[in-house]
Amino acid sequence: MTQDRLKAVFSLSSVCAVVVMLVTGFNTPVDARDKSGALKASDVIGMKVQDTEGKSLGSIKDLVIDSQDGDVQYAVLDFGGFAGVGDKYFAVPWEALQLNPADKKIALDVSKKDLKDAPGFDKNNWPDLSEDQQAIVIYEFYDVPRPDQEMNRNALQSKQ
Repeated sequence: MTQDRLKAVFSLSSVCAVVVMLVTGFNTPVDARDKSGALKASDVIGMKVQDTEGKSLGSIKDLVIDSQDGDVQYAVLDFGGFAGVGDKYFAVPWEALQLNPADKKIALDVSKKDLKDAPGFDKNNWPDLSEDQQAIVIYEFYDVPRPDQEMNRNALQSKQ
């Protein structure tokens, strides 16, 4: 190769490198850090869920928030399947989850075997926990009191 041709190749590769750096630099999302300690949905969605023995149960697909009071109604656990095919969704009451944000993991006191028998739901038919029957089945499975039961219990205790 001639010296002029080497210079042209070097110049072209330098220009390509600069273009790649500019394009990837401008497309990199800004990762805002909240230093208040607040828990963000974006921190929880995608977190791995494990049973109490550390075995994988899936990951958090989404959070369902009550539009009336803003509380998290339930987390959607995505379990099983491969590449989005054959997986099953579970409505897990927020109170049944033990978050460990430092490890980016969530513990759930349910075995993989038991989870297979849990009340799941179809991706196109999400549960409404304001409906008593669905809420009763789900909260009883995870052995946590429903929020309305907890409020009633607290009201009774404060009267005594």
